[in-house]
Amino acid sequence: MNPSTEMQALQWLERALERPAPDRLAWLHAQSMPDGLRRRVVRLLESESSLGDFLEHPPAMPVPDGFPQPGERVGPFQLAARIDSGGMGVVHLAHRVDRAYEQQVAVKLIRPLHPGADPALLAQLVTRFENERLLLARLTHPNIARILDGGSTASGIPWLAMEYVEGGVSLIEYCERAALDVAARVRLFCKVCDGVQEAHRHLIVHRDLKPENILVGTDGEPRLLDFGIARMLDAGDAAAGPALTTLTAMTPAYASPEQVRRQPATTRSDVYSLGVVLYQLLAGVRPYALEGLSPAEAERTICHTQPRPLRQAVSAAPLAASERRRRSARLSSDLERIVAKAMHKDLDRRYGSAQELADDLHRHLQGRPVLAHPDSAWYRTTKFVGRHRAGTALGALAVVAVLAATAGAAWQARKAAGAAEDMRQVNAFLLDVLSTSDPYESGAELTLSQALDAAAARIDQHFPDRPDLSAELRFGIGYSMLSRFRLEQAAPQLERALHDSQRMFGAADVRTLRIVEGLAGLRHAQGRIGEAEALYRDGIARSERAGLQHDPVHLYLVSNLGMLYMTQDRYEEAATMLERALALWQSAHRRAGPDADHANLLSNLAQVAHAREQYAQSDALYRQAQAEFEQLHPQGGPDLAIVLGNRGMLAEDQGDVAGALALYRQSLAVRERVFSGDHPSVVVGLSNVARLLVATGEPAGAAATATRAAAMADRVYTSPHSRHPSTLATLAEALLAEGDAAAAGDALLRAHGLAAGLEAPPPSLTAYLQRIGDRLCHAPGAAVAACAQLHSAGAAAVPAQP
Repeated sequence: MNPSTEMQALQWLERALERPAPDRLAWLHAQSMPDGLRRRVVRLLESESSLGDFLEHPPAMPVPDGFPQPGERVGPFQLAARIDSGGMGVVHLAHRVDRAYEQQVAVKLIRPLHPGADPALLAQLVTRFENERLLLARLTHPNIARILDGGSTASGIPWLAMEYVEGGVSLIEYCERAALDVAARVRLFCKVCDGVQEAHRHLIVHRDLKPENILVGTDGEPRLLDFGIARMLDAGDAAAGPALTTLTAMTPAYASPEQVRRQPATTRSDVYSLGVVLYQLLAGVRPYALEGLSPAEAERTICHTQPRPLRQAVSAAPLAASERRRRSARLSSDLERIVAKAMHKDLDRRYGSAQELADDLHRHLQGRPVLAHPDSAWYRTTKFVGRHRAGTALGALAVVAVLAATAGAAWQARKAAGAAEDMRQVNAFLLDVLSTSDPYESGAELTLSQALDAAAARIDQHFPDRPDLSAELRFGIGYSMLSRFRLEQAAPQLERALHDSQRMFGAADVRTLRIVEGLAGLRHAQGRIGEAEALYRDGIARSERAGLQHDPVHLYLVSNLGMLYMTQDRYEEAATMLERALALWQSAHRRAGPDADHANLLSNLAQVAHAREQYAQSDALYRQAQAEFEQLHPQGGPDLAIVLGNRGMLAEDQGDVAGALALYRQSLAVRERVFSGDHPSVVVGLSNVARLLVATGEPAGAAATATRAAAMADRVYTSPHSRHPSTLATLAEALLAEGDAAAAGDALLRAHGLAAGLEAPPPSLTAYLQRIGDRLCHAPGAAVAACAQLHSAGAAAVPAQP
């Protein structure tokens, strides 16, 4: 038996010995593991049984000749008591006795093995132990347990003396005992990241980060332990010891996908493990339940299954009701996205270092925008240039121009006597926002997204008695947040703006109607379809009563109501509203040359014609819209990406699969260029490509693309939205094409659960879920139980497996 399998056998033996003796064999046979491994563990159990109950009493445990015991001396230290043991070492509390000075330490020695263990395993453990001693000697940091001394006993057993962590308990246990809130847990975790970053700075990858390897002492400081399977990145350094041991002993529950696949570990592998620890620290449960799974099942779970978002996990965690409520109230979408980015299965999309993860957590604690949050290239401004204040001024002028445009309508509409004072107040507000983004203070370049978020937090401070000014500012900032799909942040800005605007200007004022249109768009994005429709209809009625049919706000209200109907598959109502909007544009808003409003109307009308199977008309309208968008935005933009994607759907329905895939890929490229982070538009693009890869016989590429889409959907759709279950159904379709019926069933069941939470699921979504369910239940190896669950989930038309 090779050393890796021998280590697994010993680990299973330890787990079995934790149970009462009469139950051990039954428990072992109930576990999922290879037969050869099970037979080895049974033999070890039988051997232990023949030796009596010595394992129930660790002090009497037989050990190899010459292994130090409490009361004996190791180097200048006398062992006092055994305090811990793990997969490779035994740790004793010890005191210095050479009278040089008083010192209490933790002495770690090679763990005594069962007499029947393979000798090669001992050689591996000794090599790894020596490796740990060499690596720890390079590290000096308050959040890493320091090595103080080391050597070998007279019988050749290596030992090392480490800093003793007074009262040390694992990270999770410490937080639970101290009843730390979410913010305190995050602050403590940032110190853990600091220790990991120090190791990375010395080119050391820990490879086994988990709560048990992070002790927190009575001083409240966390310290990293157990660098036994760490490795050097600069393998050519002779002082580093072996670059990689053959004994695999990482903890699967915290291991990255590349580790469980036995691929080389990097610093981003440690970042993934930190993400798992942070998930457990905040949610109260680990992201994956691996107990009882075979190695292959565990690998598939880690590499292909998306964990539940934090807030969903907390709702199912074994916590007291009061604690669950307390955590849920403090777990924001920013924290969910930070954890998701740290745990991204694609290592290139994780944080580049433990420092980057800590920095984003500090931004969250300070109420600043985080890098894990989706952002849009459309809402970025000129970067601050260099380290000179002249460069700072250039960037500030760019932001002033945009924010001033947002606020301009408010002070321009004032009477001449008050305009100068209004302008002074707005300028003072803008300068205050900009001062917080000075690179000499923040150490980072300014983005418009950050400036807008900072502005939102300072409106009340600058305009406590001027709701007329603050309403316009809130509307501009809230609309920007909506465009970046920051729905939770946009909602209070738009709601407060509407309240103040109606109070100051009246229900039918054009400024109020602009906010109504924005709030309706927010409700649509939140999946609150009934509210969105009511707001659009109310806005249209108000604008008509006020005689504002020729104002752009009336055009947008009519057009966007048509688009809402279209997304709900209410195509007749959509056609009526969109044709009405086109007539409004032609009579009151026609411009020479390409126009974005006109192009969007053509694109939406093309989609309605497509749904009515008027393919020739649809194609002509799409091409006309595409030509206008390409003139308006030669480098591409979100609207062009939508048109390209819709043209792909049209080609797909006409049987041109290759042409459809090419258009989908072109659309996805534009979406990813425009949106630098997670965004619903990218989710749509990925899903379309995944579906077509299934159709063209590329299941592996389809599964990878659909997995990425599903993970992004989990991050961006924090409230019910029809695209979320649709994306999960695409994942099910891709997994089914790859032959993984079990995982496909899990994905489809989750899609049904999400669809059940929608206010008004579109018929096309229901049909899509039913179609994939039908394929699943007829697939080879499909589970009857899964099909029955699909029936109970609402897919009544899905046939049972024959």
